Amino acid sequence: MVEAYNYFIGGYIPKVSPKTNVHNRQELKNKYKSIVSLNKSNLLAMVRLSPETQTYALDVKELSMEMSEAVQNTLEGDPDESKENAQTAVELFNRLLERSDEYGLLKHKPSRPGCELRALVSEHRGEIEAAGFSVDEDGFLGIRKEQEFEVPEAFMEDLKEKCEYMSMNPMEYVEKKVFSYAHLNRGSVGYAYAASIYTGMLFSSYC
Repeated sequence: MVEAYNYFIGGYIPKVSPKTNVHNRQELKNKYKSIVSLNKSNLLAMVRLSPETQTYALDVKELSMEMSEAVQNTLEGDPDESKENAQTAVELFNRLLERSDEYGLLKHKPSRPGCELRALVSEHRGEIEAAGFSVDEDGFLGIRKEQEFEVPEAFMEDLKEKCEYMSMNPMEYVEKKVFSYAHLNRGSVGYAYAASIYTGMLFSSYC
């Protein structure tokens, strides 16, 4: 059902298991609340949906969903398969890092979410290296064959949280023009440019 739905909305089918990505009523309610919270706290921006931008946003969503599943399997799956699941997570991590760098070069701007993923690795570097991971000079990960493997739980938990954010909000990582910032301390106040129904048309005419 999940694959059929994704196919009919545009052929977009991330390689994830329905078992880990189909939610019960409470999980859907919590997911919806997270999305509403994101919408309220995010800035108002215009995105020019070029083919490159659309492809990149979908790549970020797909890779982050797949990596989230691999991380969850590493943390909660069969302990005998934890290294294999971690290897899958590492491969997806490196693919997303590489894809982010490609988009950054294309737009001549710092790489996102590459910068955030590298910061996450830097924060947990001691833990992940002690657990049998390697980190090269560009922030790409590997797993050492000669070292005993352990699950770096703190790193994996933070990585899973980051993956869930990226999968819910991939447009955060594309090039866009900012028009207004959210009122973080006043929930009843909308965006500064939301007063007129013609605002979007005005901005579209000269931006």
